[in-house]
Amino acid sequence: MRRHRGERGMSAQQLADRCAELGMPALNRTTIANLENGRRGSVAFAEMLVLAAALDVTPASLAFPVGYAAALEYLPGQTAAPLDVLDWFTGAGRDDESALALLRQHRELEQRIRGHYRRIWDTAKEWQADPDGPEAQAAREVAAELRVQLYELREEIEARGLELPPLAGLEPEGDRPATG
Repeated sequence: MRRHRGERGMSAQQLADRCAELGMPALNRTTIANLENGRRGSVAFAEMLVLAAALDVTPASLAFPVGYAAALEYLPGQTAAPLDVLDWFTGAGRDDESALALLRQHRELEQRIRGHYRRIWDTAKEWQADPDGPEAQAAREVAAELRVQLYELREEIEARGLELPPLAGLEPEGDRPATG
């Protein structure tokens, strides 16, 4: 926390003031000093979120010193590289069927589909290419295949009783591809 505060040129009082603005006046200058000096050993989750918002950093960057420490004790007597601990904490890189993994797959497919349509637009705009030419058609075909995968994944998410994420303008209502 001290490192992030210093990088932003903030005093402990300025950080405390910002925490108060965000609705947590209990994170006063004394509390911040105690946290930074190790006199207070724990931070409530809500406090960490407010501190991260006040410092304009991700909560993970407060909890995991990626790039600043070689190892981190993540369980009593167990250490690992901070990035590995962060991945374990967030479930990144896990190939499982958890709700978290399914929704991450959903987000990735949406981003890939949007990327293909963006490439069609950018190529047509930059090179005055035919938006119905072979390059654009190939990108549309890949996007269509990805949309099929997306809808299959959405069916699985729905079958598990999970909340379906909105599709945020990927396609008009009723334009659902056939799944197979």
